[in-house]
Amino acid sequence: MAKHTAASILETFYDAERVYMAASESERDFSPIAALFSSDFRLEQTSGLPYAGTYIGPEGLQEWAVQMANWFDVVDVQNPEIMERPGSDRVVSVSTLRLRVRVTQETLEYPLVQVVKVDLSAGLITGIQPFYWDVYEGNWGNRVNGVEIKL
Repeated sequence: MAKHTAASILETFYDAERVYMAASESERDFSPIAALFSSDFRLEQTSGLPYAGTYIGPEGLQEWAVQMANWFDVVDVQNPEIMERPGSDRVVSVSTLRLRVRVTQETLEYPLVQVVKVDLSAGLITGIQPFYWDVYEGNWGNRVNGVEIKL
């Protein structure tokens, strides 16, 4: 029997992500997050976000994390409902994404769905495809509720 489930791997990532995002730039340690991802990991972020693009491997994930952490000091996937079929290498997480803008300290909350692929034997995440609520109407770009954000 596998010692990992797709859900347990994802929950470990959510915990590590909260710690990383809350840290100041000089105190961020990416190694606990990097240890959870395969070398061929793939993350796709929608074009409506300031950190849009495809990120490959732990290095790509770190590039994305630095960009996101520069925007937000709270990134919290709240109350995830993780739907998993026993033995599957994929889960769907339905949650609320709570963010706090570093510059303004404004709190944002949006529905979030993620399709997450894992390597069950290695206990690693191999892919994440997030689906966000309307990022164009939600002012995720260079403005957050009317306030221009400059990094």
